Amino acid sequence: MMDDYEEEIRADSPRRIERKPLIDSRRNPQDRLYFVFLIFAFLGLASLLPWNFFITAKKYFDYKLRNTSLPSNVSYDDPDSETQDQVTFESYLSIVSNGFNMLFSFITVLIVRTVSVKTRIISSSVFILAVFIATTVLVKMNTDSWQDSFLVLTLVTAALMSGAQSVLTSSVLGLSAIFPPIYSQSAMNGQAAGGTFSAVVSILTHWTGGDAITSAFIYFLIAIVATVLAIVAYIALHFLNFAKHHMDIQGKIVLDTKDIQNVHTEYSGLGDQHKSRSSFYWSIFKKIWLYCLSLTIVFLVTLSIFPSVCSLVKAQDDSNKIWDEYFVLIVCFLLFNIGDFLGRLFTFVCKFPGNHRPVFLLVLTILRIGFIPLLMLCNAQPRYHLPVIFDQDFYPIIFILTMGLSNGYLGTLCMSFGPIHAGENEAEVAGIMLAIAMTLGLALGSFLSILMVKLI
Repeated sequence: MMDDYEEEIRADSPRRIERKPLIDSRRNPQDRLYFVFLIFAFLGLASLLPWNFFITAKKYFDYKLRNTSLPSNVSYDDPDSETQDQVTFESYLSIVSNGFNMLFSFITVLIVRTVSVKTRIISSSVFILAVFIATTVLVKMNTDSWQDSFLVLTLVTAALMSGAQSVLTSSVLGLSAIFPPIYSQSAMNGQAAGGTFSAVVSILTHWTGGDAITSAFIYFLIAIVATVLAIVAYIALHFLNFAKHHMDIQGKIVLDTKDIQNVHTEYSGLGDQHKSRSSFYWSIFKKIWLYCLSLTIVFLVTLSIFPSVCSLVKAQDDSNKIWDEYFVLIVCFLLFNIGDFLGRLFTFVCKFPGNHRPVFLLVLTILRIGFIPLLMLCNAQPRYHLPVIFDQDFYPIIFILTMGLSNGYLGTLCMSFGPIHAGENEAEVAGIMLAIAMTLGLALGSFLSILMVKLI
């Protein structure tokens, strides 16, 4: 009898789930005015917006780490006058952030059944908020006399913030996975909207002539406000009937599954308990590993050339000063983020190749490797090894926009299809595993980007 019940709560057919209506008004409460949908979009935006602004403030960190003995007529970001700290800062930032991102992603999946999603989301959000308040205070402080200490403090801050952001992002995506698939899509779209928003703010602050200190203060202040609103938005979920309905169902399934495991443990011993836990994770991974692999490849390819190689691409027509000045901000950052956002939105109207053809989806992600040589052969400067083949400005525009579209579209499909193949009691863990796969792709791509730049 016990085995029959265990099989019942674990059994699930992907095709059967996909044919279910998103909202069954006969039995389930409705998502009125799409409040829950919009909350997940905002949670997705807020989970990455602080980090987007942190890396957008490059000029601020260049200023803080500048050569303070330079004459007034020499700019602190002049390539010929850069300090070693200015040159190596982004590499150090990439290493510590990706390292802690990966570490805390694995920690999140291990604690998902012992630490509630409410605790994970609230605590990580509050920690990010505290870090950004401290970072904002540092903006207004004169750190010229202790630049080395500022560098170490910034890297430690970035590492801790990356860990907290990893917990927050994984938990939000895991939570969205227990809802119908469009809610995972909503969270993914929110992440892309955050990238687009930060790119637009960056262009506006540059256009208005804001100095590095003022721009960074604006960035970090926006991040603080967004984090506070995200905490409020998450708390609001618990007062909406539609959200409570799905979270209550998930809670009952998890409790029932734990009861079954406790009975097995009582008769099997502690060794079998650890075996049961590892079997639980392994059984989920076997169902979604193709989507995990596809997701890793999507972000590995993207991060191997964006923004490292893409930000080096210069306008061919340098006679137009305005176009030359805004080329990287518009073509590299804004265009990619708009493409990424539109690609994710497109998943609401088209889901080709469908959740029943994961191998085909994997092939499509592998084909994106072609973007690497295409963009490396554009006018990226400086270059020492490869020739410039695509010597017109419309080439990088097309390549970067298409790369952004495919990144958003394929990444969102993987993220929304994966949990469909897991059982109801496995959906949250499946969502977090997919988030880990995405983080792995980001980390591997970031390290690979160093090689790509050297090969140009």
